[in-house]
Amino acid sequence: MLSIRWKIGKKGIVLCILASAVALSACSSGSNTPAAGSASGSQSAEQGSGESSSGSNVITVSVVTSNRLLELAKEKYEAANPGVTIELKQSYETPKPQGGAMAPSRPVGYDPAAVEKHVTTVNTELMNGNAADLIMVDSLAYTKYADKNLLVDLQSYMTEEKGFNDEDYYMNIFDALKYKDGLYAIAPNVVPDIWFGNKKRIIDLELDPNSWTWAQFSEKLGELAKQGEDPVVQYVVPEYFTSERVGENIDKFMNLNEKKASFDSPEFIGLLNEIKSYYDNGILQEPESYGTRSGKAGESLNLKEAFVKSKLQRFESLNFGKMLFADPQVFMPPIEDGGKGNSFRVGMLLAMNEKSNNKDKAWDFLKFLLSEEMQSEQDLQGLPVNKKTAETQIRALETSGENKLSTEEVAKAKEIIPQLARYGGIEPKINDLVMEETVLFFKGEKTAEDVAKTLQNKITLYMEE
Repeated sequence: MLSIRWKIGKKGIVLCILASAVALSACSSGSNTPAAGSASGSQSAEQGSGESSSGSNVITVSVVTSNRLLELAKEKYEAANPGVTIELKQSYETPKPQGGAMAPSRPVGYDPAAVEKHVTTVNTELMNGNAADLIMVDSLAYTKYADKNLLVDLQSYMTEEKGFNDEDYYMNIFDALKYKDGLYAIAPNVVPDIWFGNKKRIIDLELDPNSWTWAQFSEKLGELAKQGEDPVVQYVVPEYFTSERVGENIDKFMNLNEKKASFDSPEFIGLLNEIKSYYDNGILQEPESYGTRSGKAGESLNLKEAFVKSKLQRFESLNFGKMLFADPQVFMPPIEDGGKGNSFRVGMLLAMNEKSNNKDKAWDFLKFLLSEEMQSEQDLQGLPVNKKTAETQIRALETSGENKLSTEEVAKAKEIIPQLARYGGIEPKINDLVMEETVLFFKGEKTAEDVAKTLQNKITLYMEE
């Protein structure tokens, strides 16, 4: 039984899905949204690493807050390696509900307080030389640590001697995560965008579902918008849309190698004006009313939009278009003119402490997270980077089950990960700055040029810290 709730409000459309078999993050818009989990068997950073972290059979992992995937990995790894302990050190523990009330949940990413605490904790521990063996860095400016030789270039461990076979993984993912030709963080999962098209409305637009551009997006969908009938693209707030576009093309606006920003460039000013035109021309329209829609498994909501975009966390969610439109089609996201490959975000990034005395064991645990056993877990919260796992999952969806994929969807499933070529994650601080400043442009309070100048100054200052 699949219950769906469709909300239309001043902040846009939110589609919530409650089903064990489908895990489409349509209710989440975060760049790196961690799975919430209990802290069973883990330890808060306030309790300190103490003597346990110095033991050769204790592998310490510094995390913002614990998540279910790491909890499962800890449980399974310890069971398979008697005498070895995985110590999950939380920088921040989610406040417990008081008075029987449920604690409010954040729809996007980590709590800012959690990020701030994790940054402070990791910085202090690295400076004091007692940081964890492995460090969760998706919420950190980890390239700064790499520049100070505080993180291990993991390529030195990705060898046959260390039990790593390139043929088992989508190496394009690891290549996209490189910094200055070094690989200082590894992602167990990837979260790409996917677009569901309504064939009834887009059939005459002649768009290539595997290769269409933002220029075509503006032109072709602008034509639909001029008809002034139904919404064209499911609404997204403009500042978030901008942060996504910046993340997809971060190399255009930031040179991490040289610690230089170029947000005051004509390219960024042009991007702001381009995105604003989507809203001015009615391609994206803010809903004015509230409403709900519900349906059951196997039924289509028959939405009127031409496109609905979402994050893809499981292959089976590729068939979700059937619940949106009577005749759906799966599209890869638009790319820039001349661009190659699509971008992705991650659910988690882990780095290895250069000063760790436990590097071999830490690598073994990191490698375990990339194994077929862990990559097959439902709590992975993203697509696997292990090829065998991905192939097994797709084959299963090709043959049977209530989430069986069509021939077209199977073909798309096989293409998605190999086409990912760019890491679209942005450091939380920079992402916040982009959203805080650009919203002033979309509200008409600042010009694109003023926003670009302010962003350039703030981000340059941040990069120089």
